[in-house]
Amino acid sequence: MEQATVVELTGRELDVLRLLAEGLSNRLIARRLEISEKTAKNHLSSIYLKIGATDRIQAALYARHSGLTDPGEAAPAAPALTAREQGVLSLLAQGLSNRLIARNLEISEKTVKNHLSSIYAKIGATLRTQAALYALYSGL
Repeated sequence: MEQATVVELTGRELDVLRLLAEGLSNRLIARRLEISEKTAKNHLSSIYLKIGATDRIQAALYARHSGLTDPGEAAPAAPALTAREQGVLSLLAQGLSNRLIARNLEISEKTVKNHLSSIYAKIGATLRTQAALYALYSGL
């Protein structure tokens, strides 16, 4: 990821990036800033372009690295994950397939898929790789 100075971002983009780094979804970012969800998405697209990020996880890492978040604060959205979701996410980050996660946790693959869907929604991930990066970033 390219490094850009935070100064290149507008005030609104900084606000959006801070909220993204807290783990908020586009909908919640829009509500918090009293803007439309489409406007929030447009700001995120602009942010990604300016900082050289390709997804939410990279943008959140950029925010943390740039000092836009408190380094001592908990990882974004981790408290919102249940203990079981954290376990599933941790195993996913180790590279295990859904089948192996299910075997390790003694649950069905369908249950693993349900947990992953919930995790993705909570952390704003759309891809398995994004969730794995999130797990590594949050220390799981």
